[in-house]
Amino acid sequence: MRYVLERVSGPDTEPVTLAEAKRHLREFDGVTDNDADITALIQGAREWVEEFTGRALFEQQWRLTIGDQVLVDTVSQPARYCAPRETLGTEIYLRKSPALAIVSFVSVDAAGVETAVDADSYALREASSRWPRVVALNGANWSTGVYKIVFRAGYADTVSSPAQDASVIPERYKQAMKLWIEAMYDRDERMMETLLKTAEGLIRGERVELGFA
Repeated sequence: MRYVLERVSGPDTEPVTLAEAKRHLREFDGVTDNDADITALIQGAREWVEEFTGRALFEQQWRLTIGDQVLVDTVSQPARYCAPRETLGTEIYLRKSPALAIVSFVSVDAAGVETAVDADSYALREASSRWPRVVALNGANWSTGVYKIVFRAGYADTVSSPAQDASVIPERYKQAMKLWIEAMYDRDERMMETLLKTAEGLIRGERVELGFA
């Protein structure tokens, strides 16, 4: 099946706070001249970690459009790592993990009209694993047509009761973010490569490919 994976909405909170980033950079709390730049680097670091690993840290929404008539930009969405293959028609991998919940699941006809897929005909499986997937129930089959799945993903579920915060995100991701921030903030050519390699080493074991076609 061909697919397009798009972020619908990003997180409202970052895994690393401004105070934590400034402490790592050895910046004085009372000096705020560079706060805007550091805040932008925090977001950039989180996005880099998520892109590198295929994971979502703080809760965000994604939309997967998949089917036999989906146009795919294979240049911007190359296949990079080994991953399991779908059993066409009976399971769909969400390609972003960990998955928190399915928001909506619809079929799309040739005219673009969307019809909700019966909630009793599917279930979310292995949600917290590297390869969360939607599986067909009661004889359902999705081998033809186009489908859109909107789902929530992230280690920290901000909708749960009580809402989760950055403390549930594995520390290695936050440490990798801080090293990336340091590399981009100082831009010391002698240290940048070392810092980035160290950051990658911290999270390489979590790197998964959820973007296979």
